[in-house]
Amino acid sequence: MHGSTTNAYPTWRHNEQELHKVGEDVLSRMPRDCSSPAVEVPRWQYTLSFEKHLVTPKIVNTASLTPHDVKEVRSPGTTSKPQLQHIKRLNGTIEEVKKIVTTLNEAEVPSEDVVEVVVSPPYVFLSMVKSLLRNDFSIAAQNCWVRKGGAFTGEVSAEMLVNLGIPWVILGHSERRLLLNESNEIVGDKTAYALSQGLKVIACVGETFEQRESGSTLAVVAAQTKAIAERLSIWSNIVLAYEPVWAIGTGKVATPSQAQDVHSELRKWLHDNIGAEVAASTRIIYGGSVNGANCKELAAQPDVDGFLVGGASLKPEFIDIIKSATVKESA
Repeated sequence: MHGSTTNAYPTWRHNEQELHKVGEDVLSRMPRDCSSPAVEVPRWQYTLSFEKHLVTPKIVNTASLTPHDVKEVRSPGTTSKPQLQHIKRLNGTIEEVKKIVTTLNEAEVPSEDVVEVVVSPPYVFLSMVKSLLRNDFSIAAQNCWVRKGGAFTGEVSAEMLVNLGIPWVILGHSERRLLLNESNEIVGDKTAYALSQGLKVIACVGETFEQRESGSTLAVVAAQTKAIAERLSIWSNIVLAYEPVWAIGTGKVATPSQAQDVHSELRKWLHDNIGAEVAASTRIIYGGSVNGANCKELAAQPDVDGFLVGGASLKPEFIDIIKSATVKESA
């Protein structure tokens, strides 16, 4: 042992922000033999996450829109992209993953100009799912590192995903924010870097139960969105996913009016802080115990552009959720 090592190195307990700030400095001071002190690292598992996006195909001129106009332009048939739906939490083995992919491949769903389906498996299944999945569905990773790759054991860089041919990544999911202490700033940095490398990003925002009960929902999601927005200049490859933490995997779900209220306020925030065109064209999807029974009513809301789907993505009803993308067209 080269001298005392007491308190020489930080202990990381589910805190990626701390790793981001001090990781390089710690690595530069790490002893070059095998006697360096043990560093605690978190253990976690991720399940397969799927995502689907629907946006209607017609294009509108948004150059001179007012906040009131933004609501009007979100009416059926006026947005420029298909709705996005997202499958989340595909648990399992290779055989189980293949079975779910087979179900998706055999499903009859609306065309790509109506709905964009993005499947997000754990890292270990990305290449396999990509090789087996139908061509009109896309692939997303569930996370990526905050900047260029290096000596960050266990992380996966944006460059690696691009090299694998993975076009999408999900960032800022509530589980990573809460379990791994990813701050708004870290999520913003991750989003900016992933976009700079050519990835498309599904950026998640949402409040906890305590924050909703205290009346701070809009302040929370605005702060989360601001941390992303202030790092971006181009919005064409980003989707916002509103996922109220209290509704994820709990069986609780925001009512259609609750979801619409938050989506509408997010769009107004984009209008007031970024611009009318971004507000009208950015897809805002909902995630929080979406299932076959509630998807149509949620999908009918004017500012809900698709879903981030959890447990229901493991069941046949997920196909019904995909098909709910046509609700606005038939209204």
